[in-house]
Amino acid sequence: MEKLKNIWDDKLWFKILVIVVILALSYWFGIIAILLGFILFIYAIVTVIRKYILKKNTRFKVRYILLSFLALTIMGGYGYAQTHPEEMEQSRIRQQETKKAAETKKAEDAKKAAKAKKAEDAKNAAKAKKAEDAKNAAKAKKAEDAKNAAKAKKAEDAKKAEAARQAEAAKQAEAAKQAEAAKQAEAAKQAEAAKQAEAAKQAEAARQAEAARQAEAAKQAEAARQAEAARQAEAARQAEAARQAEAAAQAAQTEQNGNSSGYIRDANGRWHRSNGQFASKKEIAAAGLVW
Repeated sequence: MEKLKNIWDDKLWFKILVIVVILALSYWFGIIAILLGFILFIYAIVTVIRKYILKKNTRFKVRYILLSFLALTIMGGYGYAQTHPEEMEQSRIRQQETKKAAETKKAEDAKKAAKAKKAEDAKNAAKAKKAEDAKNAAKAKKAEDAKNAAKAKKAEDAKKAEAARQAEAAKQAEAAKQAEAAKQAEAAKQAEAAKQAEAAKQAEAARQAEAARQAEAAKQAEAARQAEAARQAEAARQAEAARQAEAAAQAAQTEQNGNSSGYIRDANGRWHRSNGQFASKKEIAAAGLVW
């Protein structure tokens, strides 16, 4: 198989020979060639779908497949016609008979259509006459109805005019009644507004008096609070002074005791021996000093 492929790629005479053999086989076996041609046409459609829609690689090019389809179909059809003349003649006779039957049927259908059209025209003429009569009757009835409608409309217009006059009179009476009611309502509204204004004035005066009383009470409470705060501050100051004096006295006493016992206390509150070394808590307690 690989050798045949190499010969196909390298030898032009081999390609020509293969094509001539295929065409000869197509000529002698026309039906098979036509069948293979249609199979190649379907394969060409599948190849186009795979290449341009599914974006997949194809083994053969579409134009070569289509050329093969045309060659096989044409050569197969020509070969079949040349190798089977009796069948082609029978096919031609069948086509002629079919054509003749179709033409006969067409003529018969045309004859039937003409007959049906004639009957339809007569039927339409009868319908048109009947419609014309109905139209004239409808026109006469319409004129009578219009006359009766005009009389009825005239009577209705008179009735409406009387009703409109009565409605206008009732409307004017109602308007006068509403105007009087509006006048009385306005007077009552003004009296109520004056009453409310007086009540608001008295309420405002009472509110201002209450506000003044509350402001005075708040002022007195603030003065009392400030006096109490000053008293408490003075008491706290005196207590702090007494505590500091007491602390100073205790510190002086402790210093004196320390000096008398040989221990010295530094600025950080730590006790030292006479040689300068730190004293222990036990030593300070034994000496009767405060740690």
